[in-house]
Amino acid sequence: MDLMNFWNDKRYRYGIIGISVLLCTLIAFLIRMIPMTGLAGTGDMTAGPDAWYNLRLIEVALANTFGYIFFEPMTLYPTGQDIVWGPLFTYIASFFAVIAGAASRTDVITAVSWAPAVLGTLMVPVMFFLGKRLGDWKTGIISALFIAVIGGQYLSRSLYGHLDHHIAETFFSCLFCLCYVLALYALSDKKIDLGDFSTWKLPLIYGVVCGAAYFLGLLTMTTMVVFGLFVSVFTLIQFILNQHSGKPTEYLVGLNVITFMIAALGLLLYGIRDLGFGFVNYSLGLFLVHIFIVLGTVILYLISRIITKLEKPWYYYLLTLALLLAAGSLFLAVLLPDLFSSLMGNLAGFFTNNATAATVQEMSSWSFASAVSAYNWGILLAIGGFICLLWTIWKHQTPGAIFVLIWSLFMFFATCAHVRWEYYFAANVALLAAVFVGWAISFAEKDLGLLIAKRTESQKPAEPANKKQSKKSNAQEKSGSEKPDPLRLGVFAVIMIIAVVFVGSSSAYAVQLSSASAYGGTTQDWIDACEWLEENTPDTGVDYLTIYDGSSFTYPSESYGVLSWWDYGHYITTIGKRIPNSNPFQAGVAGEYGVAAVLTNTNESEITEKLDHLGTKYVMTDYLMANGIFGAMAIWNDTVLQTAPYYYTFLQKGTDGTYSYVSAGTPEFFNTLTVRLQNFDGSMTNSGSVYVVISDSSAGYGAPVITSTKSYTDADEAWAAAENYNANAASGKHAYVISAPTDLTNYNLPSVDVPALQHFRLVYESTTYVTGGYITGANEGGTAYVKTFEYVPGAVIKGDGTIEIDVITNNGRTFTYRQESVNGQFIVPYATSGSSSDVKTVGPYTLVETGQTFAVSEEAVQKGLTIN
Repeated sequence: MDLMNFWNDKRYRYGIIGISVLLCTLIAFLIRMIPMTGLAGTGDMTAGPDAWYNLRLIEVALANTFGYIFFEPMTLYPTGQDIVWGPLFTYIASFFAVIAGAASRTDVITAVSWAPAVLGTLMVPVMFFLGKRLGDWKTGIISALFIAVIGGQYLSRSLYGHLDHHIAETFFSCLFCLCYVLALYALSDKKIDLGDFSTWKLPLIYGVVCGAAYFLGLLTMTTMVVFGLFVSVFTLIQFILNQHSGKPTEYLVGLNVITFMIAALGLLLYGIRDLGFGFVNYSLGLFLVHIFIVLGTVILYLISRIITKLEKPWYYYLLTLALLLAAGSLFLAVLLPDLFSSLMGNLAGFFTNNATAATVQEMSSWSFASAVSAYNWGILLAIGGFICLLWTIWKHQTPGAIFVLIWSLFMFFATCAHVRWEYYFAANVALLAAVFVGWAISFAEKDLGLLIAKRTESQKPAEPANKKQSKKSNAQEKSGSEKPDPLRLGVFAVIMIIAVVFVGSSSAYAVQLSSASAYGGTTQDWIDACEWLEENTPDTGVDYLTIYDGSSFTYPSESYGVLSWWDYGHYITTIGKRIPNSNPFQAGVAGEYGVAAVLTNTNESEITEKLDHLGTKYVMTDYLMANGIFGAMAIWNDTVLQTAPYYYTFLQKGTDGTYSYVSAGTPEFFNTLTVRLQNFDGSMTNSGSVYVVISDSSAGYGAPVITSTKSYTDADEAWAAAENYNANAASGKHAYVISAPTDLTNYNLPSVDVPALQHFRLVYESTTYVTGGYITGANEGGTAYVKTFEYVPGAVIKGDGTIEIDVITNNGRTFTYRQESVNGQFIVPYATSGSSSDVKTVGPYTLVETGQTFAVSEEAVQKGLTIN
């Protein structure tokens, strides 16, 4: 059997294609399972805080026969929160735990960590069939290979241990797109009579399949509704094109009506969880949107029929739609303003960003550097594929190609606005890149055949001529006159080189990222701190594994909140089994009583009022809160002033003559609750060495330029010098006082004297000590990476002056808590006896000026009693 006959035999051809897809699937699986070598059995995951909350959902599902939390009392104290995530990923991951027979938390984590890797692997056959339908079997295999190795957020979110629903969102949305594209290719040329039910068979089958796939996406996350938007835009464009060309649209009516009626009915069966019009949760608004897609499709069809029946030109249809859209928008804005506002707000949010969203990693804008890092040469191939699709649409107006183009365009713009969509957009990049490579193969296919035939012929040994061979020779001579086109071969060669480089570089990156993920993703200090929280703090009275009904739930009297930055809320819930005041859903962050307003506040009276309102008993801080992420806290607190109250920003001239931005903390920064707790243990802290910085803003560079600096060991002297300079400064000149640490032991000292906090006592600190980005020892100037403080009424001691007491932490670090009297009294947070905390005081309180000592009981601290 020669090669052509072998290939033309379907059994062999399909076998080779199947093996190729299976090989791509295996590659994807092996890459995604690399982290298992380091993660399995450790009880850690790589998706950060969200992984821990997904674990909580799974643990509750396993403990309650696959029950699901719709109302969550274990977060956002004192109100609790409705959970807007869909249950499908939780059930899929739970299934792995059931299959593995996992009992302990570590065993459950090891088992459910398979879920993202398996879903990422299943993307390979989905992309194969999408590529095959859009091009041919070659495009399908290339698409499968590209999605197996493509990098960026898509890869990281589909690795073993990345326990989050993101890859499930991508998988089920692509599954829907595959079903919808297959339906469009199958139905667009079929004659369907809406009055003849016998012609409905195919639209019904495809509609049910598409509706089921779409609803699975909705059960994963309500963001699936954006694919309803893609279908709506596609439907509008396709109706206009069909009106222009005179092609039938009945197939589109049947497909859309069945698909989105199934989605709407599915939502009804699942349950409308909110009667509002937001799209973040399973709301009435989400249900109505799918009804509107059905009604919109029917209206588009009816108008088309009327225009056709009246024998009006096609542009009448366009004008009618424009008028109808304007009238419909006005109608919706007047009669259903909340729904209209939600629609416009969500549409704007899909393509735009804001100050607070930009502080959230997955909501920040996509940069060119991120795009190159994620897709490298795949970007060029995808651009080529996009052009190929445009050409196909121009020539043939293929509905399936139009839908893929719209899907890809929307995803590109969404990713530019919010990097979180990058893990969706990876499928579009892989598909478009495969389309381009598939086109290149088809473009040069004939020339490749001629080139191969020519080389094969030249390698054959010469044979003696006879009559029969003479005839064959004449035929070969005729075909031999056809020569391969070097231009086509050149184009093919360049595209294939780019494709090979893309696959090679992506594969290397994928293996590197997967290997790095084997080391886990949760900071051990936070795990330790939250485990301490579970073991050493009072029970809240809310059972961790019980599913509560939000309509009847009230918090027990012994419940309380734990306040930290929202990043760590899920750690507190799942590892600590306590109730945070805010969480990574970005709930409890902004507003008068949001954690941002508490953590950046400089007034202890205002802070305690807010904590009382929130029912907070413990405050947890970490190194990042007082450093890298403090800016985000400031922006959430005030989106107008942002970081301006807390940081000076200057331009400093370098030795090479260029300017760079430098920043330094203001007095307000050092007086914030976060810095006073994390850096100063809540104790009164005197200023250290400082600089007086003279700056000039007259050049209008947007930040003042540093012209000179002078160091001072006495901060009071420095402030006096700065005040004197500013009193007589020329226009644009100004003097600032900033801290000037001389070594790591005084790195965190402020530029002003900072008073003590009266109501906060350290009860735990983690074992890692950091300062200035360096790991230090417990008594070498560093602060513990994570600290936990108890908020207490404090005991009252009458007197004037400065009071102090030595404290030894749970790790053996020693510090002295100092406080100056206010209005003839001290309010002290540490007990000298009766405390069960591992953080201990040494001896009694001492009044520095007189040497008088005071013993303080735990009861006095907890009840606010007066000692003397």
